[in-house]
Amino acid sequence: MKLILLPICALLLSGCVSIEAPGLVTDAARVTKDAYRSVVGKPAEPASSPAPTRAAMSHSYVGSETQSMADTKQACVSEAAQKLNQLSGKTVNYTVLESELSIINGRPVASCKLAIRD
Repeated sequence: MKLILLPICALLLSGCVSIEAPGLVTDAARVTKDAYRSVVGKPAEPASSPAPTRAAMSHSYVGSETQSMADTKQACVSEAAQKLNQLSGKTVNYTVLESELSIINGRPVASCKLAIRD
C-alpha cells in the first residue's frame, strides 16, 4: 500500500512546485560560445559599438540654508562650467549630463556633471 501511495503523492506534489529561470538558455549559450572562442582562439564578438568618449567633470556645491533649490543647482552648473573653461584654457560649450539635489542637515547640496560638447 505504501508503494502505491508514494508515487501518487509525488505526482500530486510535483504539480504544486514550479521553477522559473528566465534567460537561463541564452546565458548558457553565451557562456558556451565564449568558452569555445577562448579555446579555438577566435576573438569574441564585441558587446556593442563603443560610445565616443567625451571630456566630462563632476562638481558639488553646498548652498546656504536660505538659498533656493533652483539657485543651488544653477550655482553648481555655473561653478562647474568655470572650472571646465579653466581646465581647457578657453571658453567651451558644454552639456549638463546630470544635475541632482539633496538636502543634508537642512542645507541644499547640488551635484552636477558637465561634458564638453563637440
